[in-house]
Amino acid sequence: MGAGRLRRGTTIAAVAISLAACGTQSGGDGGDVTISFAWWGSDSRATITKQAVELFQQRNPTIKVQTTFSAYAAYWEKVATQTAGGNPPDVMTMDTRYLSEYGERKVLLDLNEGAGKQVSLADVNPELANTGVIGGKRFAVPWAQNTSSLVYDPAAYQAAGVDMTAPMTWEQFRVAAEKVSASKGFQTRGVTDFGMIDSALEIWLRQRGKGMFTPDGKLGFGEQDLREYWELASRFRTSKAASDAEVTASYNTSPEQAPFGKKLTAAEFAYDSVYPSYQKAYGTDLKVAPYPSDDQANIGQYRRPSMFLSVSARGKAQDASAKLVNFLINDPEAGKILGTDRGLPPNLKIRAQLAGQATGTNKTIFDYEASLEAKLGPAPAVPPKGAGAIQKLLQRTYEEVAFGRLSVDAAVSRFFSEAQKDLQ
Repeated sequence: MGAGRLRRGTTIAAVAISLAACGTQSGGDGGDVTISFAWWGSDSRATITKQAVELFQQRNPTIKVQTTFSAYAAYWEKVATQTAGGNPPDVMTMDTRYLSEYGERKVLLDLNEGAGKQVSLADVNPELANTGVIGGKRFAVPWAQNTSSLVYDPAAYQAAGVDMTAPMTWEQFRVAAEKVSASKGFQTRGVTDFGMIDSALEIWLRQRGKGMFTPDGKLGFGEQDLREYWELASRFRTSKAASDAEVTASYNTSPEQAPFGKKLTAAEFAYDSVYPSYQKAYGTDLKVAPYPSDDQANIGQYRRPSMFLSVSARGKAQDASAKLVNFLINDPEAGKILGTDRGLPPNLKIRAQLAGQATGTNKTIFDYEASLEAKLGPAPAVPPKGAGAIQKLLQRTYEEVAFGRLSVDAAVSRFFSEAQKDLQ
């Protein structure tokens, strides 16, 4: 599973024997230092992130920051390789899927101690702030907040006679998406097939009082749950409400390469923070809506750390690294530069300031989350080691269903058999 298992075998062995290895920075705290900072995302995200980093360097002339970025999958492959060589980035973006993987292998600095104490979370929602804590150790701090959404083309749905402003059940949304497909001659489908998307499965499970994982690191759902979910996704696909197998197989989380970004579909389940990038790729005005739910009192959504910031436990310039993290979270000018590209600012004072000034896609995201505030539930516990592998397993196994190579029952059996190995 590559980065999903932190390259279990070579990588974990390297992690274990190289804890004393130094990072990539030159110099030490108290003099000129160079630290590395890596993240995932699009070119537009890189542009604003580099602007924020430049401001940090102006404020801290003794610290030089070397920046790199990649698409999501490539990012984790690179970080895994760097970690195996004892040289992970000094500051890195972290995802909930991999936080346990890297944190429990002592790759990440405990920000409750030492240099990490300068990272202030005083103005961050405590519920959101605690999402980066495992066993009392703060391995990461949230860089932004987002929540799940359905990003869609309002013109396509309106042309098909569908009112997307009204709450929908899953079956009502299937019918709506099928109408869009029919209006497009079935060349463009109403929605991207969601059967392989782990974040969509998570929301569907939460709507039923369950979750992806239990607090002790096991799967939080059973075979019947996954069977029902994949049967639901298959009804969307076979009725042509959702994309076909060939499109599903090319699914990519990058908005530019996703089926929706390529205009192969008219909607896609995604985090609201990705909405601006979808709109840029799509080329016309888009909107966001909550997930369908068969119980509108429980939409299954929650305040989610769209990504974290972590500091390498190996770096010699940990003070400088922690200073950069604190700046990116708490500096008002940095917050203004970064906007909502990754989601809402975690600092509530900065968030309130930006919300009052927001326009365009930024305003859409602020308004969307404000409209859901009362319905957002608590965030789940940090996923266990192997969560990244589970994501890939879900996608790979569902593709077999979509292509007709496996029945739903056979796919469910295979998934649970392999998942148990990934979570060991």
